[in-house]
Amino acid sequence: MIRGKTRIGLAWIFAFLLVFTAKRYPEWPGILLCFAGATLRFWASGYLRKDKRPAVGGPYSFVRNPLYLGTYLMALGTALAIQSWLLLATITILFAAIYHYIILDEETKLDAIFGAPYELYKKAVPRFFPRFCPPFWPARRATLLEINPEPAHLRFSWELAMKNKAYEAYISFAGLIGLVTLIAFLWKRL
Repeated sequence: MIRGKTRIGLAWIFAFLLVFTAKRYPEWPGILLCFAGATLRFWASGYLRKDKRPAVGGPYSFVRNPLYLGTYLMALGTALAIQSWLLLATITILFAAIYHYIILDEETKLDAIFGAPYELYKKAVPRFFPRFCPPFWPARRATLLEINPEPAHLRFSWELAMKNKAYEAYISFAGLIGLVTLIAFLWKRL
């Protein structure tokens, strides 16, 4: 079973690969994609209540795993920023292999916790990537309220975002871009 330590291991592999691939200063398209991933994580944190009902508001109406999607976008953005196609391919393969099992494990737990509402949620909202064809995204409000009848759960909460340490997404963004900039600087000095 894949657990939190596996995610930490993936982060260390990513950091190790960055040391050998960040030979160019980060460029804007990748920086913006990394920032978009951090913003998605921040946005999702303002809806995640971890209570008796599934999170369905905001980004959770587009995908069931916006925090993981945000993390993936941050990693892709970093690889794109330094134009490391090898890193981009490697992180995509590793992320898909590891997070597939993490998500399946979480879905089993959420099925047990939420029951029928979560089954409806799985039918209404895609697992990882948003829909780009009919039925267009996000899931319909009526469906989301059937899954979670609390209207307040469809609104972003700053208090909840701070409780969930949403700001850490932007700290990670700054750390990633700062790290690759420093590594590129050091490679250029060699």
